[in-house]
Amino acid sequence: MQYLYIAQLVFMIIGPLIRLVFRVIGLGFVTYFGFNALITVAQDYMISNMGQAGTAIQQILGLAKIDIAINIMLAAVTTRFIIAGINKATDKKRSQVWNPPGRDYIDA
Repeated sequence: MQYLYIAQLVFMIIGPLIRLVFRVIGLGFVTYFGFNALITVAQDYMISNMGQAGTAIQQILGLAKIDIAINIMLAAVTTRFIIAGINKATDKKRSQVWNPPGRDYIDA
């Protein structure tokens, strides 16, 4: 009978924690795939509009490797969002700003 009370206590403590973890994982999952879909749609739109240009312009864009530049730009945007998300999750910016008492922000 004592094990029943201990099991109920464990489930009362762990239950909300498991729900919170699933909620966070679900939010991250939806955010990642939503952002990934948005980037894919933007990339497809840009490349399809490049295909509608004239033949001479398409050749110039091919020589200039504009499609690779678009991929690099979108990868940089994605990386920036990921780094911002990691910094926000770890609260990294707030922990780097602390200075000991009696010191200014700039030591000359």
